[in-house]
Amino acid sequence: MLIQTLALIHHITTMLFGIFLSAFFLGAKQDRKNILLLLSTGAVSGLLYYPVVLALGASWADPIYPLLVHLPLFLLLVFYYKYRWLPALVSILTAYLCCQFSNWAGILAFSFCGLDWVYYLTRILTTCAVFYLLSRHLCQTTALLLSKSNRDLCILGAMPLVYYLFDYVTTKFSTLLYSGSKVVVEFLAFSMCLSYVIFLLVYFQEYERKNRAEQYGQLTAMQLSSLRSEIEQARISERRLRILRHDTRHHLSAIESLIRQQHPEKALDYIREINQHYDDTVLHSFCSNELLNSVLSIYSARFAEQDITFDAKIEAPEKLPCSEMTFCAILSNILENAMHAVQKLSGKDRRVYLSIFERSGHLLMLEKNPTDTPPVFSDGIPVTSREGHGIGVQSVIYYVEQEHGQYQFYLDGRDFTVRILL
Repeated sequence: MLIQTLALIHHITTMLFGIFLSAFFLGAKQDRKNILLLLSTGAVSGLLYYPVVLALGASWADPIYPLLVHLPLFLLLVFYYKYRWLPALVSILTAYLCCQFSNWAGILAFSFCGLDWVYYLTRILTTCAVFYLLSRHLCQTTALLLSKSNRDLCILGAMPLVYYLFDYVTTKFSTLLYSGSKVVVEFLAFSMCLSYVIFLLVYFQEYERKNRAEQYGQLTAMQLSSLRSEIEQARISERRLRILRHDTRHHLSAIESLIRQQHPEKALDYIREINQHYDDTVLHSFCSNELLNSVLSIYSARFAEQDITFDAKIEAPEKLPCSEMTFCAILSNILENAMHAVQKLSGKDRRVYLSIFERSGHLLMLEKNPTDTPPVFSDGIPVTSREGHGIGVQSVIYYVEQEHGQYQFYLDGRDFTVRILL
């Protein structure tokens, strides 16, 4: 009697475990209304399932369990809760997969003592403990994951689906799992390996997209900063021009007076001084490409703030022959590294040389900056053991290879030199 009672409680808790988790994984609120509704769903499913067990036995009822329990749950999630059919399906499959926690724990306990009541009691306790942990700590994460695109959901649901089909084909519809066939036993491990490899490929693509988005955000921020700087410089230049226009008559009178007094040299010096004031009102533009110009303007201002000479020779076209974002990400990393390198130097060594030009549909970049400590090269790539350093070089290499370009790092005398071809 004890074993039958525990077996009944085990079946009920397992069914409710799957029903509640399927809804909670999707983000259904864990409130009184939903709990009562899901309990009612479990009661209806039980009323459908257990009469079949009593009439035909578990060997007939288990194969049609999906029709009696999973299908009504799927319809509830899609038509009542209004979830998309694919997330609802993946959620049910994932909840079914999570039943393996209690299954394995029960088998482990039974292998030690060989008592049926210990098996069922262990499964009941494990089911309750796992449900508590998952419903409290995992459901928020799964709700975010299950709101992804159908492509991502297919990847997420691949492993639960394979296990679901494998379990029913080898244990419910047949006894293949216990036949000892190595093909059957190893199939689940094979499917896990395949799913993991696919997951890694998708994860890398997502990581790449995220990295691109971050780079785009950084470059956008740099553009906005450059725009603010240019607006401020325009205001300063406008004020200076206003003053110069106002004083033009006075300047002309002064020059006329110097010439009449036979002081042409003083007049020329006076003209040169005025020209200098006019030169200060000119806004510097490195090239016609707006994004590239923004990056160069930002670093030009940063170099000027730190008394670093920035010698830039830019002949880039308005439309670059490669991805603007990728090229500007490469340039930003190179100039950032150069700035950090020359910050530690003094005098004339605080300088950065940059050349960018286009030839035959290719963009070429050359950057040089002095260094006080010659870098260590490994396979032509500068490496460092200092924590937090070396990321910029790796980023440059990554983006250059992404554009199928070429890179070269080397020492030219005391100058660390970078060549990029895209």
